[in-house]
Amino acid sequence: MTRNRRRKLWIRAAQAAAGTTYLNARRRQLNWPTLDEVMEAHERLGNFGIGVFNSPRLATEQRHAELAVEREILRRNEDHVMKTALWLHDNVTPIKTPTVGSYGVKHLIERATDEYLPNGVLIASAFIVGYPFRYDEPNVRFGMSQRDLNKLR
Repeated sequence: MTRNRRRKLWIRAAQAAAGTTYLNARRRQLNWPTLDEVMEAHERLGNFGIGVFNSPRLATEQRHAELAVEREILRRNEDHVMKTALWLHDNVTPIKTPTVGSYGVKHLIERATDEYLPNGVLIASAFIVGYPFRYDEPNVRFGMSQRDLNKLR
């Protein structure tokens, strides 16, 4: 049995999000997906966020080219993604309902760490950690504890 309350909350949230057993959620938590696996699962994820900036005004070819560039920039930031994922895991507890926008969380983390954080890096990090999510393009809503985020203000 897990004695660490925060870890148990993480496992319960992962269990609810994946609809699996407690034991499987615990095993999965120890084996986070890689950035490449996350990017494969979320095909429109780039350094900007989900999709590209001002996409309705761009031709299809331009959108695809810009998304390819954004995805390559995100791949080059893999160390930043993992550092942010570890920070999120240690400081923000997951909840079941996705209510918090990625752009607002990005600014809170920037203030807390004194380091610039692209929106796509935060989104990829939250996907790796396993927060429940809902797309809200170009941002994503995540199931993150408002109480933990308020401590960062």
